[in-house]
Amino acid sequence: MYVAEQFAITTTDALAEVAARGVGDLITHGERGIDVTYLPFVLLPDDGGPRRLTTHVARTNQQWQDEGAATWVVHGPDAYISPGVVPAQPQPQRMPTVPTWNYLVVHLRGRLIAHHDDEWKLRSLRDLTARHEPGWRLENGPLAAIERMLPAIVGIEFVVDAVIGKAKMSQNRSSADLLSMAATLADAGHSPGTGEVMRRLALPYIQAREERVAQARELQVRRKGSPNSAKIDHRAD
Repeated sequence: MYVAEQFAITTTDALAEVAARGVGDLITHGERGIDVTYLPFVLLPDDGGPRRLTTHVARTNQQWQDEGAATWVVHGPDAYISPGVVPAQPQPQRMPTVPTWNYLVVHLRGRLIAHHDDEWKLRSLRDLTARHEPGWRLENGPLAAIERMLPAIVGIEFVVDAVIGKAKMSQNRSSADLLSMAATLADAGHSPGTGEVMRRLALPYIQAREERVAQARELQVRRKGSPNSAKIDHRAD
């Protein structure tokens, strides 16, 4: 995935988004070609080794046979950004105001491992229900009925080798513009989640850029005001 410098987010922020979302597209390639399944998952706690996602698929879904290199794509908040959301700009503008789309996405590159052991699958099911349905337990199934269904599923373990996070959230705008746009999205009920990500992940980048620009301008002013800034050429004509 191409990620421009201003849209890159840290691995920590990317994994936090993955954990919060808990569902995404598992993409593999095997003898049948490219395969994609939208799956809920659990991001297991950090144990000092590679991070891991676990879930399961129906045994009839042959994607479990595509063990090896794989990618998991997790989408965060997104929103269409109309020019009407952007505060009016003084004329003339350096950059035009055009429609765009703000979004957050994380690509996890790693390795798919299939599990057929009932104990592993039960443990994964407990993790999955605890993550997505904390008020429900396998025993409510009841457990005996769930155990009879275990042969019909295959456990999926995804070992994460690389995390690539991208948050395209109007980092080209000013901090004042971004705050106004985020508030408009939230107030309109269009995409408050996108507005929250804009403030949390994009605003710090914009503020740092604005600070660098201000410091550069201040330095330029000081140089212009310095007596040594006037260079006199004493060479004979």
